[in-house]
This record gives sequence, C-alpha cells and structure tokens, in this order.
Amino acid sequence: MRTVLLLAVLLVSAACPHADTWGGDDAAAEIDSGVGDPALDTTEPEWPDDEPIPAAFDFPPFLNVLDPTTVIVSWRTATVTTGSVRFGRSPTYGQVATTPGPSNLHHVALVQLVPGAAYYYEVTVEPAGATRRGVFVVPGRSEFRFMHSGELHAPSQSGNVAKFAAPIRAFRPHVVIESGDMVDNGDDLHQWRTYFRTTAPWIGNVLLLPSQSNHVNGNGGNSLFQALFGIPNNERWYATRLGNVQVLNLDSTYTANADLPTTEVPWLRAQVQAAHDGHDDPTFVIASWHYPACSSQYRTRSAERSWVHEHFISTIRAAGGVDLVLAAHDRYYERSTITGGIVHVITAIGNVSPEIPGGNHEDCTAIKTSRTGQTTGLYTVKGSAMSARIVDQHGAEIDAFSIEK
Repeated sequence: MRTVLLLAVLLVSAACPHADTWGGDDAAAEIDSGVGDPALDTTEPEWPDDEPIPAAFDFPPFLNVLDPTTVIVSWRTATVTTGSVRFGRSPTYGQVATTPGPSNLHHVALVQLVPGAAYYYEVTVEPAGATRRGVFVVPGRSEFRFMHSGELHAPSQSGNVAKFAAPIRAFRPHVVIESGDMVDNGDDLHQWRTYFRTTAPWIGNVLLLPSQSNHVNGNGGNSLFQALFGIPNNERWYATRLGNVQVLNLDSTYTANADLPTTEVPWLRAQVQAAHDGHDDPTFVIASWHYPACSSQYRTRSAERSWVHEHFISTIRAAGGVDLVLAAHDRYYERSTITGGIVHVITAIGNVSPEIPGGNHEDCTAIKTSRTGQTTGLYTVKGSAMSARIVDQHGAEIDAFSIEK
C-alpha cells in the first residue's frame, strides 16, 4: 500500500450506539505502564468477543503502524464498497475516518493518535451496514506484550494455527511480529483470504509487523504483500519504535533480490547505529526476518545461514548489536545464542517438520530445541526486562527465558 492511498477524512461524530457491548466495567482494566507519566493512558482494553465474520467482509479488519501516531486500519470486501472507521479512547468512539472512495481493498489512516493510548474502533461496510469491532494500543508504553509468529502457511496449515486462538486471546498481545511465510504462495489472493480468516480471533486487536519471505517474495518485493499492508519505508525493510523497544523487520530473500547487500544492509547499519548513539536509545533492539542465522537442523540450508551471518549478523555486531533475533523458515522450535550474547529464536506456528541435523553456524550455540510441536512466542516487556514464554497449540509452555538490561 503506497502512502498516497492513506488519505482519510477525519471528522468528529456522535457517540456510537454499540458502546454497551464492550463488557461494561471490565472493559478498562489498568496496568502499570512503567514510564511514570501520570498523563499516559494505561487502559488495557477488553478484546471484543470472537464472533463470526459478517458476510460483507472478505478479509476482516487488520492493523499496521505507519508512524508513531498513525495506525492503518485495512479490510477487504467481496464487492466494491465504501466504509468508515469509528474510533476513540472509549467504547463511545467520538471520531470517524472514511474510505477515500469505492474499492474492494480499503486502507484508512487513523492519524494524530496519542502515544501509549488505548483505542476502540468499529469498521462499517456500506451500503450493507455490516460492522466489526476491535481495539489497539498505540506504541509508546514501556510495558506491553507482543507475540512472535512464523511459518503460518495458510491455507495448508490453517487447521494447526487455529488451535492457537485460545492461548493467544488469553495473552492478548498488543503487537504481532511475523517472521514470514504467512501463506503458501504470496501471489495468491485466496490464500491471503485464508490467512486473515484463520487469524481473525486476534488479528483485529493487534498491530501487525510482517516480513517478506521465500514464500512471499519477488524482485523488488511481493506486490500483494505491498498492496495489503500499510507499513513504512519501502515495505520490504522498515523500523518500528514500540515504546522502549526498536523493531527492525528485514527482507532476507537474497536469491530473489540482488539489492539487499547494496541497499538494505547499509540501511540496517544506520538503524542499529542510531539505536546506540545516545539520543533516545531504546532499551531493547529486536530484529525479525525469515531465514534463520542459527539452526541445528536442515543441514542443506547452511548456505542461507552463512549469507545471514555475512550480511546481517556481522553488520549488526559492528554497529552496536541487537538483543533478540526472531526468525522462522526451519519448521521447529529452537532458541540459540550467537557469539556476543544475541538471543536467536525460531518458531513454527503451522507445522513441525525438522530435517537432517547439522550445518549450524559456528557462532551459534543451541540452548533449547523442540522438534515435536507447533510453537509461538509470547513476550512481555516491563521497562528494562523482557520475558518470553514459548507455548504450543494447547498453551503448554515449551520454553521460557528472559533478557534484562
């Protein structure tokens, strides 16, 4: 989605009549934001019930972060429609942004949002009048939750992924970091439909940070990926500041894109250096991409790991380092450390199919490996501490670790 499509009309509207369906007094539990600013909104909004998707929606609403005060609400309809997004800092909304014109794929920019604040929203499709609601928290808090996911592979693994709905909804992440292979074929619109419908129990209540991958790529990036998501920079690699955490999403599809060493790697160097220059430095720096730097399985993929180390890891080390690398591609769970102290994690939410062991990079040490169950990572950031629980499709804990600064 190119920035020119993000223009939206921002109007003040009357209170919405659906306010009484949000859960009453339970809709505004409080959490400690960790920043000590009494003006910061610490509301923890109650997620709406997981209800069937109205027929007017082809894809249910989903959310991306364009900049620190702008969230993009997107959805797709089966026919050409218009629509609007009511939104506000309470279930009565108070503001409305409208679609620029008739279309199937809709992107609406919610602008001038308050950093760290909780928002409620409701998308309406016209002329059907169908609605779907959600919540989100604008980046800016130093206490928040995020989920890491990889290898979802809709539609082939959608049945496995759907089993995670209960543990994800119980955790209620504010952000989801996707390390790629969200679908089997990124050029197939039907498969993207399955992705969004499979993730519907949570996708409308989280800020999604997706990455391109070997199943979702192309020379210059995957065109459907770029059309669907409202993300910054060139929509292939980009940075997102989440309170005291900087997230760098990278494109590791080096066989499809010869410009990665000449364009992406210098960008990566500059971003990591800026995170350590003494000016509003984040407490944590996280990098997410598809091809893992460390893996004790898939011996035949050792060349991919070597490329990642030569171009990404060496650049990161020289520029000041990151705390956590999130990856996918190899279909099993493994937590490793990279020489120098970087924590490296592979998860596979869709399927588990580890192959021939061997070929790990010499700078990698495997700490915890699971070859038997699907996994996703549930992370909690509280100021200078980040804790992680890796769970399977039943919510059972596979691994746990923490990073403290």
